[in-house]
Amino acid sequence: MKKLRLSKVVFLISGLMLLAACSDGEDGAVGPQGEQGIQGEPGEDGNANVRSYLFENQTLVDGNTLFTIPAITQDIMDYGVVLGYFQTSSEDFWYALPYRSTQDFHVFIYSIALQQLTIRSTVAASDVDFRFVVIEGTDGSASKVTSVEQELKQAGVDISDFYQVADYYRLTY
Repeated sequence: MKKLRLSKVVFLISGLMLLAACSDGEDGAVGPQGEQGIQGEPGEDGNANVRSYLFENQTLVDGNTLFTIPAITQDIMDYGVVLGYFQTSSEDFWYALPYRSTQDFHVFIYSIALQQLTIRSTVAASDVDFRFVVIEGTDGSASKVTSVEQELKQAGVDISDFYQVADYYRLTY
């Protein structure tokens, strides 16, 4: 029994000493700077100023087809550019918009508004994929299209070729 009481006393004294050691005094000096950590793996390359939207297996009507694209903001409408491309499910080639075939088939971007884009077509078709590339422009540029087109042209990028645009902006196909 004495051992049990003695351990309680030791515990009580230890607790009191711990409380007495804590104080509301001033903090001590800052310690030395630690060593630099190991360099992490490099992340994926990308471009925060460019967004690509893919709409697969769409039905195109003879008339207007509306797409919701959240990246189309007022800044995009004022200073940016939206590039459009399409392909049929049987092809592996992206056609730039506007597109005009020899069979009187036309498809083009009819209008752009906040968070939406309207395509106009002269024929109906199914299983059509659309891709829209939304590119931020420079605030205050004299001509939004000219600014982005000049940048791409100077870099040797043909904007009618989706693959060249995707490579330039590091977009996935």
